[in-house]
Amino acid sequence: MILSAFKKWLGISHSCENPKSIFVGLIGGVGDLVAAAPSVVALKIKYPGVKIKFGVGDGIFFNTIKNDPNIDHFETPFFYDAWKKRARRKTYREKYKEHDLVFLLDNGTQDWWKPKKHLVDIYAEKCGVNLKNRRPIFYLSDNDYEEAQNKFNELGFSDNDKILILAPETRSKKKMKEWPHERFLALIQKINKNHDFKIVTFVSKDNPYDYNGTIPLKGFALGPSAAMIRRANFYLGLDNGLTHIASCFDVKMISVHIGYPIECAGPLSPFATTVAHNPFDPPESISVEEVYETFQSLI
Repeated sequence: MILSAFKKWLGISHSCENPKSIFVGLIGGVGDLVAAAPSVVALKIKYPGVKIKFGVGDGIFFNTIKNDPNIDHFETPFFYDAWKKRARRKTYREKYKEHDLVFLLDNGTQDWWKPKKHLVDIYAEKCGVNLKNRRPIFYLSDNDYEEAQNKFNELGFSDNDKILILAPETRSKKKMKEWPHERFLALIQKINKNHDFKIVTFVSKDNPYDYNGTIPLKGFALGPSAAMIRRANFYLGLDNGLTHIASCFDVKMISVHIGYPIECAGPLSPFATTVAHNPFDPPESISVEEVYETFQSLI
């Protein structure tokens, strides 16, 4: 008991056989949050009756997990300096005043990927749980389905239409993860020439590019976007939040994966195919022909 109290004071993680309250903190992106969802499920299984409070950013980040039935309370906006050990310790101490167990899941180093473990497994290890299901989870609400259907109706889509969702940007806008815009245009042209898909492109409000040959939806809400992806016949995107959301559903998909190793950050779905070269290769190393041939093989 004394040792446990001392660890709490120091801000050091410790064990508790029968916790009543757990705090989980994660200030990462959308993809990180859906990757953490299986660990939240596992915590509820490991500690029946425990109450879980989840600290998360506001806006799109809160919207990513707001429908999770395994989370009892939210702290939003939640923030701490994940890169500084002293700030992490301080946050641990503060949260241990209210909770029996505290898990801060953010990776506080630039080389988090070097052990070659997937984020889903890293989060599970930090939470001290074993996963029955390693697949990310996104929880849809009735309102998400309703808004998605309203958008399909507005666009004049029928149940017989074949829909392809395109997600050609990353939130971080890091060059190492962005495939050139002109290559997306060339890919769109090839798909439209040879197939009868209706292509819907999800991009942010401030995206400056045109995606000719597609129906652009700028700044469309996350939940309804996820519901549209679930209904789609095919999904194609970069290593971004929507791609990891797509991996939650049984939809055929291609991830044009540039940057971190696939084994660390690739989509975990039996329906996913990844087009990638060596980690951190230049985005231009992946050709239009390579992506299109992969698409052709899956249709």
